[in-house]
Amino acid sequence: MEASELSGLRLARRAYETGRLWASFRRAAFLTLAVGVFAWAFSGAHLLAWLPLTLVAWTLAFWRGETVLRGAWLGFLGGAATFVLPMSVLRPCCVGRIMEPGANCCTMPGMCLLAGTVVGLALAVLVPVTRQSWPKAASGMALGAASIAVLRCSSLFAGEALGLVGGLLAGLLAASAARAVLRRDAVRGA
Repeated sequence: MEASELSGLRLARRAYETGRLWASFRRAAFLTLAVGVFAWAFSGAHLLAWLPLTLVAWTLAFWRGETVLRGAWLGFLGGAATFVLPMSVLRPCCVGRIMEPGANCCTMPGMCLLAGTVVGLALAVLVPVTRQSWPKAASGMALGAASIAVLRCSSLFAGEALGLVGGLLAGLLAASAARAVLRRDAVRGA
């Protein structure tokens, strides 16, 4: 190929990817708006400051598409499950006290880590176990879960928030990796 043809192909590819990125951004903005309305209705306006993370995660998921996007939707459902976790689970030392968003009666990052790990392990059951798709699907699930769980965690302290999101991601990745290894061993033995 000539240099001018290669240059034209690069320009075409750049225009194509830019168009895909803008389309992904618009889809992510619509989803982020819906999540923002839900988060505002569920827990108040203090969660809205975290919405840019949701926007970035979903822009990336929509842009990558296919397996990453399918994983992101499953992760989104798992992340949404963190909204139904009562504060009595995340902060059991506060049971019996009135807990308003941002109120401080105790911190228990370990309980958040445990709750996040349980949700992550449950999500791992849904990750497809093929050598080609597992990393993409698990990455997509992590994006989707973190995009919504970060909103739930904003009402917690930094240690608890990191515990919940970290547990969610660690449980997802550990169980998915174990499942992939077991599947690979089963295929070798057959």
